[in-house]
Amino acid sequence: MQHNPRYYFIDNLRSIALLLGVIFHAALAYGPYFKNIWVSTDPNTQAFFSYLANWLHLFRMPLFFLIAGFCSALLITRKSNQDFIKLRLKRVLLPFLIFYPILIAMFLHIFSWSNIVANPLPPLIGVLQTIKDPQVSTMHLWFLWVLTQFCLIHWCLYRFSTAYNAILSICKKPLALCILLVATSFISLLNQPVPFHAPDKLYPQIWAWGFYGAFYLAGVGLYSNMHRITRGLGPRLLIAGTAAASLYLYFMLLPTPPTLTEVVKTIEKGYFEPTSKSHTLLVATQAVAIASWTALALMLGYHYLNTESHTSRYVSEASYWVYLVHVPLLLYIQLPLTNIDLPAYAKFAISVSGTMFVSLLTYHFGVRNKFIGHLLNGKKHTPLVPSKPTEQEKKALE
Repeated sequence: MQHNPRYYFIDNLRSIALLLGVIFHAALAYGPYFKNIWVSTDPNTQAFFSYLANWLHLFRMPLFFLIAGFCSALLITRKSNQDFIKLRLKRVLLPFLIFYPILIAMFLHIFSWSNIVANPLPPLIGVLQTIKDPQVSTMHLWFLWVLTQFCLIHWCLYRFSTAYNAILSICKKPLALCILLVATSFISLLNQPVPFHAPDKLYPQIWAWGFYGAFYLAGVGLYSNMHRITRGLGPRLLIAGTAAASLYLYFMLLPTPPTLTEVVKTIEKGYFEPTSKSHTLLVATQAVAIASWTALALMLGYHYLNTESHTSRYVSEASYWVYLVHVPLLLYIQLPLTNIDLPAYAKFAISVSGTMFVSLLTYHFGVRNKFIGHLLNGKKHTPLVPSKPTEQEKKALE
């Protein structure tokens, strides 16, 4: 009897991408660049955190969608088309529906509680409290909402094998795929601010479908053509050089942080109007950086994280829970810290370690092997043992 192989580098990259969300959102509070655009900004800041957050923002979510596309292709291949959509709705849509109202209540409490504990009050919270008709946001759960849309499209597209295979054939040519990802990123983000914002609306956003959808499809193609893709990732120095050069130029071209007045106008209008003369060049540089850093992360993961351990499996399973709860936990820790005169590095360490400790503690004792844990990760029927790949998948992994 053959067992389906487990792609350990995908598990490890997924958990790293999820856990980097804690690093990213914590860094927003201590980077001066985000003073007017984040809800827990602190009086004590360091420029390092602005660079860290802007760098992570380039590739973390594109990598996340690429991995999601890979996992969807794996699931739809090993299960029936109907089982695929049932499982995706259970693992993605249902957690969104359960946690969305809970998080709304938590954020409403945080915004009112911040008036008591935060001194000075972060500028964005003050602005949000004065808006009479705020737009409905999916908050950091936007990933689940957009991924649900992609899974439904994937499910429908899979029924048309000719069109589906034609799309996946692009992934047989790594160079063409990279060019396509750069082009779709550029076109999709041309009318968006830099750094681009989260597509956190309940209605579908075309730019997000083009941008994140391209990486999702790249992940689908990666599963079908892994042997070609991994060989195409061979020139590590070229990819790393492109990533480093594009990041340097991106930081050089990055516009000045938005003023509070500009933030208010953008919120009231509901859309962004590019004004910088170098916006087109900046978006092009951003697109190259996004594609190259995502490819570099994938390459490094394939070559150095394609191993299994009980620790990595545990973190991989816990990371979904961490993703769901980490933002409100961070805010509950960071807002009181605004009153304490500590270096930004110390506050960052406290907020990250505190968030990770509480989220992992609640996962271990309140979620793992409980109903929510089964909902997020499925029931565990067998112990962790090595599995044997099929002959076809052995060739794909060579």
